[in-house]
Amino acid sequence: MVTLKRVYEPPTLGDGLRVLVERRWPWRLDKATAAIDRWEKELAPSIDLHRWFGGRRARWAEFRTRYTFELGQHAAELACLRAAAAGRPITLLYAARNRVHNSAVVLQEILSSSEPGLAATDMSQAELLGFMNRLLAASRTTISEAQAILQRTAARMLDIKRDEAYASAVLIQLIKSLEGRPDYRTELNEEIPGGTRLASRLALFERGQVSLMQELESNLLRIAEDRIRHRLQKLLIARVRNIRHLDGKRHLALADREPPGRC
Repeated sequence: MVTLKRVYEPPTLGDGLRVLVERRWPWRLDKATAAIDRWEKELAPSIDLHRWFGGRRARWAEFRTRYTFELGQHAAELACLRAAAAGRPITLLYAARNRVHNSAVVLQEILSSSEPGLAATDMSQAELLGFMNRLLAASRTTISEAQAILQRTAARMLDIKRDEAYASAVLIQLIKSLEGRPDYRTELNEEIPGGTRLASRLALFERGQVSLMQELESNLLRIAEDRIRHRLQKLLIARVRNIRHLDGKRHLALADREPPGRC
């Protein structure tokens, strides 16, 4: 069992193995009384990522994605800690004041997962080409969807459309570099069929973006070639940013107030 605890709280017998998961030693923490059994520096977020996040809730979703990717580079340390957690209780110790939005929460989820590890078998070239062609089709569909509702969601959808146009260009380039053939079968329509209201259309659009993000995130660590993996990681970060553009209750409320039949 893996539990969480702020490192400044006093240790108890029920803590089990006390593992500090901070890159630096916590400020004003007395080493003599902290009762730290293990200090897993490598499993903490990198200094650059820690500084970029800075505890900002608006950056939480993107932080989770970036941190999960970093953890994928430390499979051996994760496996060791997972094995220790299988035999006795483990308490992950963190320094952040926020008990919900901190790196230990992400690490706990990964260690408690039923999956044996983050990385799966490397993709074959055929799997990789099929996967990237699905991403390409999704990006081209996103361009079409963004264009269809651009007039009523101009500020956010313009950013999304630009990100996806870039994503499509990158995917086409990567597919060609692997001697594959980009799949252009998806037809781009100027309008989305049906008379659904804007709020419903935005909700469906956001669900599609979340689904694609999850597929990209789950397959990213299976890609053996660093060049391709890092470029696809940038596309994943952009997609997380796109989803954040859609996360606005005021925006959806305005859409709901539109007269029926206008979209």
